[in-house]
Amino acid sequence: MRSIRTKISLITMVAIVVSVLLVGGVGILFLRNEGERGSDQEMTLLCDNKRKTLNEYMKSIEQSVDMVARYAEEELSGMELEEGGVLGAQGDGVAMAGRDWEAPKQARLDAYMKEYAANVEAVFHSAANYTTGVSAYYYCLNPEITNAYPGFLYAKIGAPVFDSHSIVDVFSYPMDDISHIGWYSLPLQRGAPSWLEPYYNLNLDEKMISYIAPIYKNGTFIGVIGMDIGYETLVNQIDSIKIYDTGYACLVDAEGVVVYHPHLESGVRVETLVPAMAVPANNPVMNENDVYTFRYQFDGVEKKAVFCSLENGLRLMIMAPAMEISESRYEMIKSFFFIGGAIMLVFGIVTLLATQRIIEPLQTLTAASQKIAEGDYDLKLEYDGNDEVGILTKSFQQLVEHLKVYINDLNSKAYKDALTHVKNKGAFEMQLSKMDDLISSQEDEKTMEFAIVMFDCNDLKNINDQFGHAHGDIYLRTGCMFICKTFAHSPVFRIGGDEFAAILQGDDYRNREALFALFDERAQQCNAETEKPWEKINISKGIAVYDPEKDANAESVLERADDEMYREKVRMKTARTD
Repeated sequence: MRSIRTKISLITMVAIVVSVLLVGGVGILFLRNEGERGSDQEMTLLCDNKRKTLNEYMKSIEQSVDMVARYAEEELSGMELEEGGVLGAQGDGVAMAGRDWEAPKQARLDAYMKEYAANVEAVFHSAANYTTGVSAYYYCLNPEITNAYPGFLYAKIGAPVFDSHSIVDVFSYPMDDISHIGWYSLPLQRGAPSWLEPYYNLNLDEKMISYIAPIYKNGTFIGVIGMDIGYETLVNQIDSIKIYDTGYACLVDAEGVVVYHPHLESGVRVETLVPAMAVPANNPVMNENDVYTFRYQFDGVEKKAVFCSLENGLRLMIMAPAMEISESRYEMIKSFFFIGGAIMLVFGIVTLLATQRIIEPLQTLTAASQKIAEGDYDLKLEYDGNDEVGILTKSFQQLVEHLKVYINDLNSKAYKDALTHVKNKGAFEMQLSKMDDLISSQEDEKTMEFAIVMFDCNDLKNINDQFGHAHGDIYLRTGCMFICKTFAHSPVFRIGGDEFAAILQGDDYRNREALFALFDERAQQCNAETEKPWEKINISKGIAVYDPEKDANAESVLERADDEMYREKVRMKTARTD
């Protein structure tokens, strides 16, 4: 007759064996599915984040070139077309190239174009200095319009600053000579601003990527305006992309031709090496906002890849061996079976201790999952046992940390103003709430030494109406940079269309009077040096210092600062009227 202890042990052991087998099967299935999905999500998120970073950088280049191109076209308002399609100075037509024309008229046209190009050069120089990563900028005039002044070219190839270079004679080379004049001929053929795929510029002896806009006057081609990015600038960003142990990134064009690959030569068609890539790489209907995932075999190794389209038409691809992606999953499965076997061998001795050890961390994980469901990600799971629950706890903790990083990244973008790149109104309201908490707690009187400054960019509507919203945006960015430069140690927020705020603490709080005087002095100096309304500093401001006797909260300080700002706004308006 078997004892109850034996029966319980046998029943429990059978239950444990069955449970381990069932849990093992479910766990393997779960790990397989979740691991696959997790790797897809990780690689997709990395590809999407890098695409956004690269696109933001290339959009900054586009914005700079487009801004200068608009200015260049507006500056041609002093020119008019004579019948035949060639430009002349207003009121003084010039005949077409190849026909007889008067030398004085040509001389006046040449002088006009030289002065015109000098104006564009001044604006372009400012734009290039405020644009990161630019290796060259230029404006090449159509030699059929004027050959007295070909335009300008500035480059900093191997130098810290831009140096002037001579522009090549575009008529010295055939139009299909991409290495010498592709930056001129391709935009002319396309007739619209566009990116040029990476090419070797023999004139500057460097491989580069260019964004170029053709300039027209009433359908007549005037010239091309463009910026160049050093090829190595883009390559360095691609090389910085790492995933798993040996994963890497590369660039291909829309036709599936390798532009940059750390292990392959440029110019190779990708599908000749990886047939599975032929369809997605050449798919003409692919959505530029999507990230595509697929598996393929290369040199007998199974790999997983994701790719997406960039702003300039290239495709970013990220690849990693499938074995590396699955390695952690296999290790978890091995650990699972090892720990399960150990539990069955020693179960008779440690049944109660093992049960308690399992229940407690599971209860902790359950409570943690409930907190996560409520949006609380500030968890610290202390259990570090070397068993299934320990592995699950560590994985759970890692998952929570990754979620916190991703959510913090999303929050940082959600609380940043897209135009000026300072904090936005949402961030300002959060800061006021934190100040209210400090005021309520009264833990540290030094913390309560603060002031709020309100700013209003005057005449924004007039600038938008007279010169366009693009100049209005320049006006706002200029004003914002001016505020940030003066109050360099204080957070600055854009809280409305033309309104900004700064919270002064520490040195800026103690030196607030000097900073206010410096603000006015710099504004007067800036306004004396420029005549363009959108480059002037015309900002009303008002400050209020926190007073515990008057202010129950930070909103009260803000209201007083707002009142002071509007008083100054009225004074400035009255002064201009007088």
